Amino acid sequence: MNEALLRPHALYEAIAASLRERILAHELAPGCPLDEARLAQGYGVSRTPVREAMKVLAHEGLLQIEPRRGCCVAAFSAADVAALLDVLELLEGFALNEAALKEEGAAPLSHEALLQAAGNRYASELVMLLREKLLLAGGPAYQRKEAALFSTIATALGDALARHDGAQAQRIWQGYAGERRQSLVCPPARAGVALHRA
Repeated sequence: MNEALLRPHALYEAIAASLRERILAHELAPGCPLDEARLAQGYGVSRTPVREAMKVLAHEGLLQIEPRRGCCVAAFSAADVAALLDVLELLEGFALNEAALKEEGAAPLSHEALLQAAGNRYASELVMLLREKLLLAGGPAYQRKEAALFSTIATALGDALARHDGAQAQRIWQGYAGERRQSLVCPPARAGVALHRA
């Protein structure tokens, strides 16, 4: 592997970052078993930093570790995705209200800008963690679709927030959230998203 990859303070953090990137890009697909020894060999390290990296990713919900059965990339059922969206929509609604109340008014052109405008780092951290799980559930095709969907509301949403019109911003966001939900919980043949059924 690349030497630059192995420079951060702790080796396991670099490996976790690399694995996270591979998981979210679906290079390592949901349900894919991970072989600790093979990963260690691929990274040119002992198994210990790989094991620690796997623990980090399991804690983040990206991997599932089962004693005596091994480790695999987390898979999400349609029910999991619906529950995740329930919580995400609550937090995003909170962030939207906070952004609408700010004096400077916000013109979010991305989810990250909206969260920054809200000014609550804890909500921001939780939203980003949940969005990461959505990316894992839906994959790169979902990420592209969501970005295109967000771009259709960005201007109107920014205008509503600049006017401090929280009610209008919420209406715009609810339409977006409904379409996002539809794209993720529809059967894969219609939505183009491969979810693992429970």
